[in-house]
This record gives sequence, C-alpha cells and structure tokens, in this order.
Amino acid sequence: MSEIDLTAALTRLEAAMGALRGRLRERLSVSGSDLTVLQFVARAAAAERRVRVKDLVSHLGLTGPAITGTVDRLERAGHLCRVPNPDDGRSRFIELTPETQRAYAVAMDSTNEHLHELLSSFSERESDRYVRVIDRVVEALEHGAPTP
Repeated sequence: MSEIDLTAALTRLEAAMGALRGRLRERLSVSGSDLTVLQFVARAAAAERRVRVKDLVSHLGLTGPAITGTVDRLERAGHLCRVPNPDDGRSRFIELTPETQRAYAVAMDSTNEHLHELLSSFSERESDRYVRVIDRVVEALEHGAPTP
C-alpha cells in the first residue's frame, strides 16, 4: 500500500467523521463546539463513566469558566442536566437529558452498533496497534497545524 493510499484512506475517514458530525449537529441543532461536549458526555455514559466540568476542561483544553458557560447554555437549551454527586455534595455530574439521549441515539442510527461490532472483532494486540496508529496520526496532525 502506498502513501497515497494511506492519505486517501485518511481523507475518507475525515469525510465520514465530518458527515457524522453534520448529522448530529443538524439533528440536535447545536454548534460544532457544543456537539463536542455532547459527544464526550454521551461516550462517557456509554462507558458507564460520570462526567464533571473538570473532565470536560481536561478533554477540551479550555478554561473552567468557558466550559461552565457552555454547560450552562446546553442546560438552558435542554440538552444537559446537572445531577448531584452522591459522594461529594459540592460537585455535580453532567448528563444528557432523556430527550437529547433519544435524539442522539436516532442521529447515530446504527453507527455505534457497526463500530462496536468492528472494534470487538479486533484482538487485544490489534486494538493496541490500532490505538498506537491513531495516536501517531493525531500527533502528526497536531504538529502539522499552524501555530496561532
């Protein structure tokens, strides 16, 4: 396989991810940055993990006030809700509202099912290699980005 084949595969992957994000943005009526927050919360819920503001700060690399503002906006729009953390009365978890969970699931149609089927077919060694390759691609993309 040549470098041009690999580049073409990355281009197809980028186009498919863009189309998926477009479907999700349209279905949920949110901006791209808001969608990133909703996707993080949805993926965490699927993995049975709870999300706090500080998790979003770490994931998105934004400031606490910026994330809090985004969460506030998405909460007012009916996409997110805050629920008490039973282990720490001072903090709250962030969850998708039931309506947004349903809309997200419909917008994802069978995408998650197909991805789960594909990824579960990988051996542990293949999964490890896949993650390493993705990490290398991400690193190359980040280092190739122009500095502000």
